[in-house]
Amino acid sequence: MTELKIDFVGHKGDGVAHLNNHALFVPYTLEGEVVTVEGSGPRREVISLKEKSSNRIEAICKHFGTCGGCQLQHMNESTYLTWKMGLVTEPLSRAGITLKPDDIVSFKDASRRKCVFNAQRTPAGMQLGFTEKSSVEIVSIDACPVLVPEINDQLSNIRDLINSVPTTKNPLRVSVLVTKNGLDISIEDAKELSEAERQVLIKKTIAHKFSRLTVNIETLIKTAEPQIEIANTIVSPPPAAFVQALKQAEDDMSDIVASFLKGCKQVADLYCGIGTFALKLAENSAVYAVEDSGDALNSLDQAWRDTGGKLKQIKTEKRNLERRPVTFGELKKMDGLVFDPPRAGAELQCKQIAKSRVKKVAAVSCNPATLATDLAILITGGFAVKRIVPIDQFKYTPHVEVVVLLER
Repeated sequence: MTELKIDFVGHKGDGVAHLNNHALFVPYTLEGEVVTVEGSGPRREVISLKEKSSNRIEAICKHFGTCGGCQLQHMNESTYLTWKMGLVTEPLSRAGITLKPDDIVSFKDASRRKCVFNAQRTPAGMQLGFTEKSSVEIVSIDACPVLVPEINDQLSNIRDLINSVPTTKNPLRVSVLVTKNGLDISIEDAKELSEAERQVLIKKTIAHKFSRLTVNIETLIKTAEPQIEIANTIVSPPPAAFVQALKQAEDDMSDIVASFLKGCKQVADLYCGIGTFALKLAENSAVYAVEDSGDALNSLDQAWRDTGGKLKQIKTEKRNLERRPVTFGELKKMDGLVFDPPRAGAELQCKQIAKSRVKKVAAVSCNPATLATDLAILITGGFAVKRIVPIDQFKYTPHVEVVVLLER
């Protein structure tokens, strides 16, 4: 056993201490705390907390410290928000961006409308929950304080459903989305279904009033069209589609982006998904929406058509922007643009935007490190950062969404 003093909380949420000039990472600890730890290598586990930080609070979840879903429920709000702001400002400052961000937009607990559970059959029964931190073991839960009641209230029914899914040695991935017509459930990594198993799952889906059940990308039944609202439009997302985790976060981000690009006649929405930004932007601008998922584009296109001409034109294109970015020549008619790429960022696409004549750009990212790289490219190309808005969509975790507005 070793006694350590925690120097600071690192960018992944672990406390960081130093021993013989080597960094050691201690989960669920805070700056200034003195702890006794065990283990070898860079990661250590707490045996006892000898000196507690005044910034430590009681966690809101009984599974905290075991479940790997949340890392920071033990930190008081002001300390937590300061730490989270650092996740944004540190990589941006290294890229030479010193503009002070807006205050972090935060949300109440019990707001998350989408999640991905893990599930596995054990001698004790079907375990449904989230994996332990740094483990493949599943912490079975009966409630999660960050999820909306519509999911928590149905956990026993979800467990009943997946108990009839044939499993392999790998855990099931169970995606759950709250829609206007009930929970939309998509299960991956299941064993191939027999006809009898299909019928059991269909009957249970009907009994529990789930809107749709998809297993291994095959939709078994749709009792009602799964629908969510984006801007003032109804969208039917494909199974397991990318949907913003919090409805309020989605609305806030689209409002920020749409307000900034409001005066633009033609706008490009790159990595558009099912239309998080495109459907709001089309209230004032013609939109060129690009996405690699054909199913997502079909949902966006149908939602636009269902408005009956109330929105301006949305033209879609299926395209892998990592392999074939939209060129500066193709952007010549655009005076505004928004991009919301995967965590890896949009380096190649940003090089084309930097060469273009686009006047206003809204950059949206869930990874401040790759965002900093993208912004540096745009700044070199003649853009200036006008506003930075951090959005705490993933509370109690080391993930933060950022919207950055740039103008030539």
